[in-house]
Amino acid sequence: MRLKENAICLILGMALLQGSIALAAAGNGIENYQQFKSNIPGVTEEMLYPDFWVKNAKHAGKIIMDSGEIEEYNLRNIEVCEPVVDIQNYKESFTKEELESLIKKVSAVPTANRYNSKGERLTAAYFKELVSNLNIDGLEEVNSVRYGISVRRTELRTFPTHDRVFSSKTSENDMFMETAVYPAEPLVILSTSTDGDWYFAQMYNYLSWIPVSDVALTEKGELFDYINHQDFLMVTGNRVYTSYNTQDAAVSELQLDMGVKLPLARAEEIPDDIDLQNPAGNFVVKVPTRASNGWAIFRVALISRSEDVHVGYLPYTNENIIRQAFKMQGQRYGWGGTFNARDCTAFMMDIFRTMGVNIPRNSGEQGQLAAGVFYDMSGLDLEERERLLDEIEPGTGLYMSGHAMLYLGKYKKDYYMIHDFGGFYVPQPGGGTKYYSTRQVAVTPLSILSSQSQTFLERLYGARRFMLEE
Repeated sequence: MRLKENAICLILGMALLQGSIALAAAGNGIENYQQFKSNIPGVTEEMLYPDFWVKNAKHAGKIIMDSGEIEEYNLRNIEVCEPVVDIQNYKESFTKEELESLIKKVSAVPTANRYNSKGERLTAAYFKELVSNLNIDGLEEVNSVRYGISVRRTELRTFPTHDRVFSSKTSENDMFMETAVYPAEPLVILSTSTDGDWYFAQMYNYLSWIPVSDVALTEKGELFDYINHQDFLMVTGNRVYTSYNTQDAAVSELQLDMGVKLPLARAEEIPDDIDLQNPAGNFVVKVPTRASNGWAIFRVALISRSEDVHVGYLPYTNENIIRQAFKMQGQRYGWGGTFNARDCTAFMMDIFRTMGVNIPRNSGEQGQLAAGVFYDMSGLDLEERERLLDEIEPGTGLYMSGHAMLYLGKYKKDYYMIHDFGGFYVPQPGGGTKYYSTRQVAVTPLSILSSQSQTFLERLYGARRFMLEE
């Protein structure tokens, strides 16, 4: 009897094992599992994976620019696009009039109504107080610049304040939020707020106010020895963290967003253990920390080799552009970088940073001012726009007023993109349209309605290929 039971158990066990093998062979089940039906028209389950678009693209693995050409392109962007600057060869000083003009241009009092987080309309007295914190009267006749580096994810803001300010009582977009700044971002510091809590600072493509507590001061030479280190680790995942450190909170579980570049420590800088943890199985990187006197101390930290990182830049190819974009699919939209997220143009910027390509921050700058090959769609009818898209390679930026998108290519009769956006409209059987919120990175056809009367395709003014013009 016992032999018979054992035989039955063996048969059942083999059947379960075969079932497990079959499931394993089919992958982890993600690609075959549809939890719900998406309300985005024209998007099938298979389109949610980068392999679909890489296989659909011609010349996916072709190098767009090599390292020398990328360096030349970045210099070209500095020449043609005013908001993009050469941090390493920046002005050494500003006159009072020059600096006052820059500050007032960035921190202009809005003419439209603004509201606080309680829905209360902000008064002239409120803005008068903000203006007083700009420290215009404290500027010298000649103001020498200083240098610094960000030590954690932070933000550049319109005014030197953490106050969240909105264009309406129901909006979630903080109008004082200019852009997120990631760790290890080099900065030129132009001035300090009246209360001493904010620096007026320039990063490579943006100028605004940053919290002093998130910046460490450095000498210029030390900063660019660090930034230009020959061997570096590039964060290629949506988000990566340094290892937990029980001895040093400043380098413990530090959030590193896509596009962060960190120098790799030299062999002689790596001890047998790093704050009691063996470095085996990790990359050892150098991260900036802020000492009590406000100056930088560069410390070693660990990043697991299992994390989504790459030694050096990724090769600049259409395939890598597409794969990087899909790593952010489903991430919540965040105006200027609010909600620990990205907006449409930061989505674009971070993709290209992983390949060493520096593009402007805002949509108008990317679409209209950046260096590269521009495809003008203004004045074209629908058929002409489609013919132009047939010529454009996947991985090209698409632009309409106030919005940036990444082109994925044509499939069957429709054209597709991936972008970080607010929502879309769908025509209803009885007439009119219904609005669907997205507020995330998603794949969509260009044929969906961006407004109640126009598709995304109809609203495009052009496309931009970030490469040297032939």
